[in-house]
Amino acid sequence: MSAHVCLFAASALLISTCGATGATADEPSPGNREQAKAAVVQVMNNSGAGSGFVYDAGSGLIATTATVVAGNGGLEVISEGKLPISAQLLGSDLCQDLAVLKVKPPPTGMKSLQFGDSEPLSNGDVVVSLGYPDAGDLKANAVAVSGAAYEPVGDVTNLSNPDYPSLIHHSVQMKNGTLGGPVLNEAGEVVGINTGGAVKEKSLGEERIAAEAISSNHARSVLPALAAGSMKNDPGWWLGAVSDPGLTVRFATAGIDKTSLQKTQKRLQNAGTDGLFVFDVRNGSAAQKARIQQGAVITAVNGEAVSSFPELCDVLEPAEPGAKLSVEGIHSGAGRDSGHRFGDPWTADVVLAGK
Repeated sequence: MSAHVCLFAASALLISTCGATGATADEPSPGNREQAKAAVVQVMNNSGAGSGFVYDAGSGLIATTATVVAGNGGLEVISEGKLPISAQLLGSDLCQDLAVLKVKPPPTGMKSLQFGDSEPLSNGDVVVSLGYPDAGDLKANAVAVSGAAYEPVGDVTNLSNPDYPSLIHHSVQMKNGTLGGPVLNEAGEVVGINTGGAVKEKSLGEERIAAEAISSNHARSVLPALAAGSMKNDPGWWLGAVSDPGLTVRFATAGIDKTSLQKTQKRLQNAGTDGLFVFDVRNGSAAQKARIQQGAVITAVNGEAVSSFPELCDVLEPAEPGAKLSVEGIHSGAGRDSGHRFGDPWTADVVLAGK
């Protein structure tokens, strides 16, 4: 595997030849290039793949997004085309879309990326987005921050994503395998972690994943608790809103046939069902212990109707570790829920992980 990682010292609004067209950027130093190649990893589970990066090589700690590791287990990381290494999920928070993995012992040659200050970023600044699009080779794209940092840009739907307190919007073409990868400033420091919701491209009539990144300043406030084992807001389920128009785009790696998913979504909407579709349940999680399975639809938690991820997080955020959630829903008959009749109700008690 090879990757030309464009870290650079940009003094103007430039987009490097590594990504978009029509501009150039200074050649990075070999040290910076090799540091990034050794620190950005591909994260794989039984449901698909994403990206992540090492932020503490000595302890083997890797940051990624919670959605990347929301599948049913079998976590592995791959660095620079080497053999896969088993990874342990230390902590996860789906409402912040952040997670921390650990590899033990850290492999020889593993390098760290340092966090930078995301606050100074503004419209037009050049950043570098790194990741493994479509589970392929490591790619780096130097792109411009589009729109004012931390402000919504375009027709972005957050039905299947939390309401982030701060987002950086940039112009790289996002794909599922790129989620969880770092966004670097001109000094090679992490200023964001790639995430993204569904966006309707009005001019083309197509749906895509928005180029968004969780700011480094926010991520740094969350990662220590995750590294210490916090599973707050993550009972182990991977969910998408039934009403999300970008459902099949956002969850293309969920392990459910796209055509089948589209038919199920349409059937639920025709039946007037609003809720959250369960794409997967992580092995050994609170959700699995409650016997919630792929294909089920969650309609209420603790008596509160939930039809979007922000609504669910409003219920989860106040819940203490060890709390019991009363979950209601219906069967869709899709995925591993195929043994049940469409529309039949179900209930479950989900006990959140303790401290």
